[in-house]
Amino acid sequence: MTVDRDDTPDDDVLASLAGLRSCDVSDRRSRQLRRRCHTVLQAESSVKRSWTLDGSFRRDIVPLIGGAWCLAYLVEIVRFTAAIYGFFGTP
Repeated sequence: MTVDRDDTPDDDVLASLAGLRSCDVSDRRSRQLRRRCHTVLQAESSVKRSWTLDGSFRRDIVPLIGGAWCLAYLVEIVRFTAAIYGFFGTP
């Protein structure tokens, strides 16, 4: 299945976009921007962050808190269900 397309766009917006000239940065400017980006990225990786912002906090503490919350929620669901079926006192 093929679609027949004209070279002239039917849409006014596409026609106005087709009339725009393309602009690009010079090779010299692109090298300058690349150097600046690499400098910033290297500076960020070498800076030591505090333990609260470091990956160890996110990697260790946050899952621990989340797991404890889920366990407490599960225990309450089981306790409430058992109370409904009369195994324990009222919820």
